[in-house]
Amino acid sequence: MNKRTCLLLACAWLSFFCAAHAGRAQGAHTVEGRVALPDGAQPSHPVKVTLTFNGRRVYENFTDLSGRFSFGGLGRGTYQLTAEGDGLTFETTSVQVEVSAFGSAPQTFTQNVQLSPKNRAGIAPAATVSVEELDPTVPGRAREKYRQGVKKAVGNQPEEAAKLFQEAVKVYPPFYSAQLALAEQLMKLQRHAEALAAYRKAGEAKPDRAEPYVGVGISLVNLQRYEEGIRILRGVVEVDQELAAPYLSLGYAEMMLGDDIVAETHLLRAYELTKASIAHIYLANVYERLEQPAKAIEHLQAYLTENPQTPNASALRSAIEKLRKKLKAGQ
Repeated sequence: MNKRTCLLLACAWLSFFCAAHAGRAQGAHTVEGRVALPDGAQPSHPVKVTLTFNGRRVYENFTDLSGRFSFGGLGRGTYQLTAEGDGLTFETTSVQVEVSAFGSAPQTFTQNVQLSPKNRAGIAPAATVSVEELDPTVPGRAREKYRQGVKKAVGNQPEEAAKLFQEAVKVYPPFYSAQLALAEQLMKLQRHAEALAAYRKAGEAKPDRAEPYVGVGISLVNLQRYEEGIRILRGVVEVDQELAAPYLSLGYAEMMLGDDIVAETHLLRAYELTKASIAHIYLANVYERLEQPAKAIEHLQAYLTENPQTPNASALRSAIEKLRKKLKAGQ
């Protein structure tokens, strides 16, 4: 295939991805929330969250940098959310969420998961909020705005949270946790240029931390500045190959630039570390362009298995059928 054809295919798959995850436009309900410690702080690493229905696993994913998760394409019923314990600081915790929507309009249901400490006596509640909150150089007004912002973020109010975090960093620009939290809320609001600036300021405050660099790279990819994003994200994974967050955006950016062999490696790694189902869609695109329809079919079927209630099931099955015809014609 020539480069133009590859880019057209990539754009087509991107359009499908957007449709598959735009639950509100497709009439599918969404459950979202945040995994947090008892003091409201997020764990220091992604937490695996599983959504089950009648004892059957529907979705499995990892929380993002702000501890948030989201599952779309859901019907009515009672679901169970399970946040997996890390074996050291907190136990596996399960809660129920009732999706009891009426009418045809899609709705979003929020259910946070408060983790149960493995040893309450061994965890200092304030220590997990942020080092800056204990730092006497952080002005009290900045700390208070930060605390208020965290409450709004936990309550899924990103606009209000972003405003409060902006007030905190206006009072004290080197406030790392507030800069990072601001960036995450701006990314959620799809204000990617502003998120990029906030991630960079967080990196200036703590140049030895990985989170800002990951955020910068992902923001650049979201802004379609793929080459810049790839440089940043490749640098991150070279330093820490076990860090889960960079791989999906890195593989996606490489796919969009037609670097399919490298994209395949990073997308497979993304799925290995995060179990993000969308990696199957990207991999199917990569394998079709590499003239490997059997592998493309395998990943589309895997996506359907993991997301049985996706509103785009018929479109996926149609794509699988076309690939099967292509595979048969090539034999």
